[in-house]
Amino acid sequence: MAFSAPINELKRKAKLLGRKEGIPHNQALDKIAREEGYPKWGLLIREYEKQKSRPTSGGVIENLPFDEDYRKEAIELANATFERVIRRIEPDNPKTTRELWDAAEYIDNHHLSADMLPIDREYALSLIEAFLVHYVIDLAVKADNKSAA
Repeated sequence: MAFSAPINELKRKAKLLGRKEGIPHNQALDKIAREEGYPKWGLLIREYEKQKSRPTSGGVIENLPFDEDYRKEAIELANATFERVIRRIEPDNPKTTRELWDAAEYIDNHHLSADMLPIDREYALSLIEAFLVHYVIDLAVKADNKSAA
């Protein structure tokens, strides 16, 4: 069964849910697990580990450009991460910042470079969440400069 988001995103979602509803973290994790179709978080993690340990073709990115499956997954993750980042940084010109954002362009031209290959697919996806914040801040600065002109 595929999850609605990467496991670290589900954990983050549980953390925010726990704060919002004032419930312990383990209860929030179980609530997220139920949304994903599992009665408890431990069962969700067990399935995640089972899926992760299965040998898969394409577990390593060997060359550029990306295969279409990875590209699609990376663009979805980049868009979700962009939304989280833009809410956190509260840019002065959010509309213009959004107009400058192009997830496909980010994935195709800024996400990975040939000198980073080969790279584990999951690790490559985690880099989106780690480094996209800087890219979005740069977009916000460009949006500020554009509106000042």
